[in-house]
Amino acid sequence: MMAGKTLKSILNDKFGSKQGLVKYCYFCFLMHLGRYRPVDLITNSKTTRLVFICAGNICRSPLAEAVAGCKGFPSFSFGLETRGGDAADARAIAFARQQGIDISVHVTRRVSDYIPMHGDLIVAMEPNHLKQYKKLNLGVPSTLLGIYGKKPMPYIHDPFVSSEQYFHCCEARVLEYTEKLINYVS
Repeated sequence: MMAGKTLKSILNDKFGSKQGLVKYCYFCFLMHLGRYRPVDLITNSKTTRLVFICAGNICRSPLAEAVAGCKGFPSFSFGLETRGGDAADARAIAFARQQGIDISVHVTRRVSDYIPMHGDLIVAMEPNHLKQYKKLNLGVPSTLLGIYGKKPMPYIHDPFVSSEQYFHCCEARVLEYTEKLINYVS
């Protein structure tokens, strides 16, 4: 064990929480069984806008939206469980600022604020988000952001109530995976 670190703090820093570790393992197991093959590495040269979704639209999806925008790729984001109208999380704003990205003007949007457009690709942070999205029957192709990284992971745990270490780790993953996804669909 690392000096001064408990197993719990190591787990929280790496996976966000015990629940984050359990979900990570569960969804990785399903991925290895081929469960996410239909959304795996979508080859859609007709993708003209990336639409990022997460629960609250305050940490993960606004960063992904801004990264895509900075790379010149049209993007949008919304939250499946947000009331709308809130600012991005202060830690997400700070992380983005460190990367030279400004999300300080971001305002959360609900699913009802989303108007599907031809060429959209829905990009979810978690398999449960994908499941919730599919119940809306909007007919827009969808995928999971985490499967596009060097180390594919279908589940990117919500950092909202996590340690500072995990929050930074999570946002760094969102940044990396968004850049990889843009390279893939471009």
